Formats: sequence, C-alpha cells, structure tokens
Amino acid sequence: MTLRWLLALAFFALGCGGETHPRCAQCGMLADVAPRWEARVGEARFDAPKCLFRWATAGSRPLTDAFVKDYYGQETIPALEAVYVSGSDVLSPMGDDLVPLRTEAEAERFAADHGGEVHRSSAIDAQLLSRLR
Repeated sequence: MTLRWLLALAFFALGCGGETHPRCAQCGMLADVAPRWEARVGEARFDAPKCLFRWATAGSRPLTDAFVKDYYGQETIPALEAVYVSGSDVLSPMGDDLVPLRTEAEAERFAADHGGEVHRSSAIDAQLLSRLR
C-alpha cells in the first residue's frame, strides 16, 4: 500500500471523511445527537429548547419561525405555540431543560408525572433560563 492510501485510510478511520453534523447555534454541541430535543430557526439548529431560548434571549431575536419537537408525539411544532415544563426530572443532552409539549393539558400531566413548572413561551426569560443547569 502506498503512503497516499495509508493517509486516506487514516483520514476516514478518524472520522474526517467529510461527514458533517449540524452544530448548536448557541453552545456548539452536535445538534443531531438527540433528535427528540432538537429545535430550529430557519437554518440555525439547536441541541435543545433551552439553547434555542438562550440564543433568542441573548440576541433579542424573534422566534416567529422557530420550531421544537413535542416531547410525547415527537411532532415538529411552532416554538411559540408549545407549552413548556421547566425543572422536571427529565433531562436533555444539555441537562435541565424546557420540555416542549403541544397543549397545556399535556404539560400539566407531564409536570404531575415528572415535577416542574408549566410555562407559556412568552414567560420564558433570562431569569428562568438562568435557573436551568
């Protein structure tokens, strides 16, 4: 085997074969590690709802075109229409997070099962985000 082939083999073996993974626009973590938690705004991807809201809050960015995944049904829903639970015993790849749910009733049921507080998206601010670790 020639040196060129050995280098090419090493390149691919180390995972440098050109495969790309989206990175979280807020923290830089791989955004496709846990699809259950993904969030997005246009082309910007996030590894968890907490990062989406931190990104929006830090830059005063609107979330009118933002989407999250409903925790139970795993359907993509508008981030501003979701109801969130903070402080539950369910952790995202980023630890404590905002668990997105489709309806207030689902959020109340989730909070009863897993603890936490129910929030509308309009109530998520820097103070609430700072309590999430």
